[in-house]
Amino acid sequence: MLSIDIVCVGKLKENYLKDAISEYSKRLSKYCHITICEVADEKLPNKLNDSIISEIKQKEASKILEHIKKDSYVICLDLTRKRTF
Repeated sequence: MLSIDIVCVGKLKENYLKDAISEYSKRLSKYCHITICEVADEKLPNKLNDSIISEIKQKEASKILEHIKKDSYVICLDLTRKRTF
């Protein structure tokens, strides 16, 4: 059976998103095994600059990479809809 692992940064707080995830997970459970892993996001300081933002992104990226299994097919979703590869 196909296994889908979703790794995301931060916790979901909105109930409508939690309900949607629950519904789609239930529908897809016949066809694949889904797991969702939420890694902690980095706290933002009051003063931000480009180097701090880059450092935070690097820390969050390393947390994500810890949860990706070897030989996995990786699809990255980004809010800006920009391709980064």
